[in-house]
Amino acid sequence: MKQPLHARTYWNTNAREWTAVVCCLGMIAGLFFSRVLLSVSMIVMLLNSLHPRTVSMHWSAWKKNAFALLCFAFFLTYLISGLWSSNKAFWLAGTINKLPFAILPFAFLSAPLYRPKYQRVLVTGIVILQILVIGYSLVRLGLNTDYYLEGYSYSRPLPTTKYNDHIRFSLSLVLSGLMICYLLFERKEERLSKWLRIFLAASLVLFIIYIHVLAAKTGLLNLYIAAIVYLVYKVSGRSRALAWTLAAGVAALPLIAYYTIPTFQTKVAYVIYEIERIRSAQRYNYTLSDEGRMITYEIGAKAIAAHPLLGVGAGDVMDEMKQGYARYYPEVTPDQQYGPINQPMFTALCVGIPLALVLIVLMLSPFFMRMAESGYLRITTLVMLLSCMVESMLELQFGVFAYLFFILFWISALRKQTAVNSA
Repeated sequence: MKQPLHARTYWNTNAREWTAVVCCLGMIAGLFFSRVLLSVSMIVMLLNSLHPRTVSMHWSAWKKNAFALLCFAFFLTYLISGLWSSNKAFWLAGTINKLPFAILPFAFLSAPLYRPKYQRVLVTGIVILQILVIGYSLVRLGLNTDYYLEGYSYSRPLPTTKYNDHIRFSLSLVLSGLMICYLLFERKEERLSKWLRIFLAASLVLFIIYIHVLAAKTGLLNLYIAAIVYLVYKVSGRSRALAWTLAAGVAALPLIAYYTIPTFQTKVAYVIYEIERIRSAQRYNYTLSDEGRMITYEIGAKAIAAHPLLGVGAGDVMDEMKQGYARYYPEVTPDQQYGPINQPMFTALCVGIPLALVLIVLMLSPFFMRMAESGYLRITTLVMLLSCMVESMLELQFGVFAYLFFILFWISALRKQTAVNSA
């Protein structure tokens, strides 16, 4: 009598590894095109990591990983703030938004991202998706150039992803650029084909040019810092003079872009105008992007000072901010009222300063991880840290995902590579 096929015949090691890689690509595609695809890919990746034969091994790895444990602790800070939140609906939405901190580290620690073939597939797939978005964006610019150039005078950026999240998209370009550099310059025992090297190198140049065309301030700042730190990190050991020469070349990019890229030039003029206004005006103008950010800092700081120990609860943070707007900036329309546009401030207002220290330790912890080629992880961590200083990115679904994906990619890839190489 023929025996029935066991499920593990299909859910074998090869299938699990490819499923994890496809889920990673699905999450990036979801970041650009579909919230549903992003959520489904995360869930499938978690389920894929729960195979009975390997789950105990993944559980052991999760318990030993400081970043994974801190992610879970950060999730718990928002969860327990429900005890002192009045607005339960808003608290629940915010806590669900933090759920990836509890599940994605476990899923990524089970992924085979240390294997060169999967690294090539994943990075190449991400680059192709990004090129599609860039192509769409540049076509829109070409079809209506005057409209979009004028929009940069009002901080209205080019269309990018389906949800027009130009900040996360520019961030993804910077961080995938590091992935490209890793494939091009590391793992020399696994040489890339000639055409893949050309494709990746050309894509990296395209990304640098497009980031200047898009001219998102956060993306530009992160590009310059990541590029300078990377050059010093990779070249200084061979020739410090060459490293600093190349770094000076990166520092010259803004000057070159100013005289060659109209959108960048317009954005620079807008930023200078805002800086001059902030210096001279007695009161912030909420219709301008940076001044609107300064208003959130002012109101948020006063609210934190009034609730330093427990905050106001993740459910009541926006109610508290709205009261601040009504008291100090009543002219700000409801659709322009935000929480503190700085992640540590936002978290401190939600859960209090003591629990917000969990976030600070979480953001700094990857700097202290010891693994082969840890410079890539540290530069990515630096970029994310800077982003969190000028955004409350962990309060958004896409921000949570982008933060976790790019850091966990390196932790997964480099951690297991170190283990394999030392075995």
